[in-house]
Amino acid sequence: MKTVLMAGHAPAQNQIWRDELLATGLWDVLEPVHSFAAARVLLHRHNPDLLISELKLLDGTVLDMIRVLRLGLGYLKAQILVVARGEGNPLLLDALQEGADNFHDPSDPKAEPLATHARDTLAGNADIAPWIARHLLDHFDSRLPPATRLANPIDELTSPLALTADERLLLRQLAIGRRLGEVARYEKVSPRALAAKVRAIYRKMQWDLRAGDLTLQAA
Repeated sequence: MKTVLMAGHAPAQNQIWRDELLATGLWDVLEPVHSFAAARVLLHRHNPDLLISELKLLDGTVLDMIRVLRLGLGYLKAQILVVARGEGNPLLLDALQEGADNFHDPSDPKAEPLATHARDTLAGNADIAPWIARHLLDHFDSRLPPATRLANPIDELTSPLALTADERLLLRQLAIGRRLGEVARYEKVSPRALAAKVRAIYRKMQWDLRAGDLTLQAA
């Protein structure tokens, strides 16, 4: 059975989410914690498969835990599902750029339940909102020479960190307001296949940013 650790600043809400996950019978859900310090202790003690964290904790943010998991302690295996409310949240973008695997917006009326997002995260899938798709397009376009931004750039065929034509098309459809399920029905493909493609795009963005940091440091 997979192990899940939950972290957030609101104890009552975290207990509700824990009960929701336990009701599925799919996971062993640890008692929620409310600080980065407490979460770090349990990450070492239990090495959970999934960390579900709100953006802000009592003594820091989810970025502290992402850096521990992604940059400092590679032997910890937890995937990261961030709970973030509201469109255009800059801290959510920071979390996705640092290495979060997926997110859940409980204020979105079209969002799946938290338990569904937990299952999808562990399966290698990720959700996306139109505003995030627009940010991703801006990010990858900014890496291209100006003369190639309106065409299909050669970089997409040669760089593993550039968007493929299919990935760019998916982001364009999402950026105008479509959701993954709508695109999947139109394209007659599995929604999970598109969710896996979104996860791959997040990874490209994360590795691209790290590669850029290494280049700057080497200079």
